[in-house]
Amino acid sequence: MSALKRGAALIIGCVLLLCACSIAEKVIDKPIEQQVMFTKKNMMIYPKLTKREETILDRTTEQYLIYEYQIDKSYNHLRLWVEAYEKGNLADLEVLLLNYEVKGSGTIIMNTIKKAESNADNILSLSVTSGNGSNSSSIRTQLPKMSSDSTFTVWKSTIAGEKNIESEMILGYMIHGYSNETEPHNYEELSENPQKLIKELSANKEVYILKSKFIKK
Repeated sequence: MSALKRGAALIIGCVLLLCACSIAEKVIDKPIEQQVMFTKKNMMIYPKLTKREETILDRTTEQYLIYEYQIDKSYNHLRLWVEAYEKGNLADLEVLLLNYEVKGSGTIIMNTIKKAESNADNILSLSVTSGNGSNSSSIRTQLPKMSSDSTFTVWKSTIAGEKNIESEMILGYMIHGYSNETEPHNYEELSENPQKLIKELSANKEVYILKSKFIKK
C-alpha cells in the first residue's frame, strides 16, 4: 500500500474513532511517493510512517500500533482482538473484538485516544481498513483506570519485517509498569513462539495483547 493510501486510511480511522473531521480537511494536500513494497501476498508488516502520517496520529492519539497487510483472494475475513492479562493470569479474553470482511490490502490500528478528544481516560480503539482503504470499521472500549502507582506504559510491535499471515498472530502489546518493576525488554525475539511470548508478557502486572487471524473463504 502506498503511503498516500495509508495516509487516507489513517484519516478514515481517525474520523471513525474520534469524529475528527477537521483533520481530514487539513492533511489531504499532496501525494506521498514513499511506498511499502510487499515481496509476496498474504503478508503483514509494521511500516515506517512518514512525518505526515505521524502528525495525523499524534493529533488524536496518545499511543498506537499500526500494521499493513496484503492478502490474496483466498482470504476474506479478519478477526482482530485484544486480550488482557493480570499478574500472569488471563483476565479478559476479548477486551475488544472486531470481525471484518477484508480484501486486497489495508491497515490495522490499535490506539488510545487523547482525553481532549474522548472526554474520558484510557479509551482503547481498534480500526481496520480494507480494499486499499476504501472500506473501514472500528470499535472502542474504556479500560479500567490505571493504578496511581503506575510509572510507565510500553507499547511494542512483535512484528518488524514481513510476516506471513497464515496462522493466528500476536501483533503487539501494551504493558502498564509499576514503581517496583523495571521496564521489560523487547520481546521481538519470541515472536515465532507465541506460547512462550504470552507466558513472558503475562508475567507483567498488567498487559494487553493484540492478536489477529485472517480466515480463508
